[in-house]
Amino acid sequence: MTIGTVGVFGLGLLLDWPLSFIGAVFTALFLQAPAPMQIKVAAKLFLFAILLMFGSWVVFSLLAPYPLVFLGAVALAIVLSFGWSIAGAGILPGVLALMAAMMIPNIIVQSKELALVLVAWIPGNLLIAGFASALSFTIIPAKPAAPGAAKPETPAPDFDPVRRLVRMSLVTVPFALAFFLFGWSALLVLFFVALLSQQLAAMPAAGKKVAIGMLTANLLGAGIAVVFYEINVVAPSAMTAILLAVFLCVSLGTLSKSDHPLAPAAGSALSTVLVVYGGSIAPFSDEADVKSIIRVVQIGLSALIVIVSYMVVDEFLPERRSTKLPGRT
Repeated sequence: MTIGTVGVFGLGLLLDWPLSFIGAVFTALFLQAPAPMQIKVAAKLFLFAILLMFGSWVVFSLLAPYPLVFLGAVALAIVLSFGWSIAGAGILPGVLALMAAMMIPNIIVQSKELALVLVAWIPGNLLIAGFASALSFTIIPAKPAAPGAAKPETPAPDFDPVRRLVRMSLVTVPFALAFFLFGWSALLVLFFVALLSQQLAAMPAAGKKVAIGMLTANLLGAGIAVVFYEINVVAPSAMTAILLAVFLCVSLGTLSKSDHPLAPAAGSALSTVLVVYGGSIAPFSDEADVKSIIRVVQIGLSALIVIVSYMVVDEFLPERRSTKLPGRT
């Protein structure tokens, strides 16, 4: 994980390609898997990302002159993203769908040309992440499965998909629409909320335990990002950032494999640091003059709003089992 993630993060700083921190986040997600992604799967994911982002750009560019229709389409796209994910698409395709539903429209409002950069570089960073993760698994191969050690089959989670869709839509749609209504343009926040919302949507009902765990992870990640940024202010160099990224991956990677109470939060904390710290030293759009501490506050408040909203919805509209009758489909 250190080789791949730091490789993408460091090259992104040195070569200055757009949204390189997103490539580092994708790489870290790929390398948390026990085995490399198959080439066929990676190719389909890349093609899917291109079609999805370009389709979003076309649709929302046409709807931009009609504010009410535009907002309705954003809400519908978010709901469809959750619905597709709940149907079994997976976390990463779900994140890409939410990025297309929230980030592309937000940038289109500012500039269609700038949104095209996003359309090109989100799939581009995904491709770079796929290559980096494959190279990392080649350099250090995954441990082969023990002979005869069959993975125990776990029963599919039993939940009402419509109810889960309503629950997550109630959390995310109002937040996203507020961005457009108030004219906010913090791209990092939208990417972070897409990542967080998809993680929450993919989790089975665990009430406050899930929410507290996610909040802990994001507070931990935000705190580390602030410390890293201040170190970079003292020693403003790309090498400083690269060494900090090495320390980050080694320490949080070790934590994630330990029995420490914070171990489950390590993976989410790593993503948070890469988003906040990486986005602070490699900004996009008109965020270049925004200080890191403001970004941390923005992302921290966003995490708090999303997670508290999740807890409120969980209180008044808890998960329930599927209402399907035995033998019925």
